[in-house]
Amino acid sequence: MQVRSTSRLFDQPSDRRPRESARLVERHLNLPFANKAAADQLRPAAETAVRRYLERHGTTLHQTRYSEQPVEIHPVPGVTVTGRVDLIKRLDTNETSVVDFKSSERAQAENLTRDQLHLYVLGYRELTGQNADVVEVLNLDKAGRDTREMVDPEVMTDLSKRVTEAADSLRTNRLPRLDSWCSSCAGCDFAGICRSRES
Repeated sequence: MQVRSTSRLFDQPSDRRPRESARLVERHLNLPFANKAAADQLRPAAETAVRRYLERHGTTLHQTRYSEQPVEIHPVPGVTVTGRVDLIKRLDTNETSVVDFKSSERAQAENLTRDQLHLYVLGYRELTGQNADVVEVLNLDKAGRDTREMVDPEVMTDLSKRVTEAADSLRTNRLPRLDSWCSSCAGCDFAGICRSRES
């Protein structure tokens, strides 16, 4: 969504902002594979999320440096990790923040979110040659909790190591099956390939 478009909302009287939010969603929301029922449900939710975000964070739109920014990470030769960063902004403290939008209804484990954000930090470094300072999660739900923490170099080092190990496993077809069903299996989209799901 274009920052310039959303910035204009704050030149409007507050009672016009809901209509402007709806126009933004109409212009930018893309649901090519949603059926009509799903699209009819998602559009009002998107309008509410945009309006809520602008009410909470609209005065900081000028801090935006990148939005929906593709990044690539090359931890070792022949391995590329790709992603798309929701938002990268320059804070009033002159620190750079990497931001991910989340919804409580579609939340993932905090450690996965932390890993994801630190991978984005690595991608930002490859993109710009600069280091980010802060990672943030902005929750788009009404009672959602935002989080902010400093970039952890140890997490980044560990991530690079794990990505390299995963790449080596794929190259050598070394993908051993876990001995028994566990929480990793329960969250794996491909569990059915190596064993039946527990009833």
